[in-house]
Amino acid sequence: MADSTDTARQPERVVFYVGGFEAVGGIEAFLFDLLTNLPAGRDERSMLVWALDLPEFRDIERTGTKVLRTSLRAGCRFGLPDILLYARHGRHLAKADRIVFAKIPPEPLFRRIVDRARARRPNPTETIYVTPYRPREMWPEGMPTWICRGLDRILVQSQEFADDLREMNFTGPIHLVPYIPPQAAVEPAEPSRERPFRLGFLGRFVAQKNLFYLLDIVEKLQASGVELHMFGGGSDEAGLRSMANDRNLAVTFHGVVPREGVAAAIDSCDAFINPSISEGQCLVALEVLSRGRPFIATGVGAIPEILGKGRLGRIIPLDDGSTAAEIVRDFLAEWRAGDWRAREIASAYASAYPRAQIIGEYEKLL
Repeated sequence: MADSTDTARQPERVVFYVGGFEAVGGIEAFLFDLLTNLPAGRDERSMLVWALDLPEFRDIERTGTKVLRTSLRAGCRFGLPDILLYARHGRHLAKADRIVFAKIPPEPLFRRIVDRARARRPNPTETIYVTPYRPREMWPEGMPTWICRGLDRILVQSQEFADDLREMNFTGPIHLVPYIPPQAAVEPAEPSRERPFRLGFLGRFVAQKNLFYLLDIVEKLQASGVELHMFGGGSDEAGLRSMANDRNLAVTFHGVVPREGVAAAIDSCDAFINPSISEGQCLVALEVLSRGRPFIATGVGAIPEILGKGRLGRIIPLDDGSTAAEIVRDFLAEWRAGDWRAREIASAYASAYPRAQIIGEYEKLL
């Protein structure tokens, strides 16, 4: 971004290629936090998205970033929304000094963007990628060569992500910087230990989140007095409701939580669980920890690194409900004994993820 000490430097054009954008989602939440927290300057910022006209875009535009949007979403498996987006706003990519990919477009379109970026004179356009998930979870067979060769730099949220990329033969610079973390609560609310234990889930109800496995775990915890509170929505919701009803599970569905209601939703529970089969930074983990609540999750994405920064939660197996339930029972015994305190969790999180410092790192990198 602009350097206030360099008055001779010309403004730069930075374009964020986002592709599909949903109101709820990890990479979308990261982009919202990034673009609304980077200081405005002489540089020009814009983002290319195909999406509904969401209220988040108004907040982003108020910080000086142009939102260049198309609304076509049908045919996404064929790349039609990306093709239309490029046809309408591709000229902005051609003029960019730096393109930041939050999602990789279909191969033919990506190759076209990269070819034009490298043919730009006198200075080729730099291409940067911010990983939304762990590389080996995105590309089990290895990073496609056309992506590997098309990127100049990659920003990752975990050292393991960087190690994956090196094993996949990416030779360019890799920068380790977490997603922008939520501000830690100074005085997080201490939950009551006089009522049934409330275990929460916050996120999308989709296959990636492995939520039928979560209900299996909860069924094994019925004798332990555990309630499951689910915040979110998605394609798996009807099946989850049916399973919870058929098995008479203590599950409450609260619906999708607006961004301004996330803190209250987290505060209403005692701990959160995430049984995902694939993750990136997992912003939900940071949101939960910022409110002083422990996080129990499968060891995917950056979660092991997050929970390794202090006494913040537990790792459960990906496909062993009995063992996962036993881990939760052990945690629950400690929690009821008063061993997990909200203030200590929020403090450890704040030390591990200094928000202002991380925003400054993005300002330098982008």
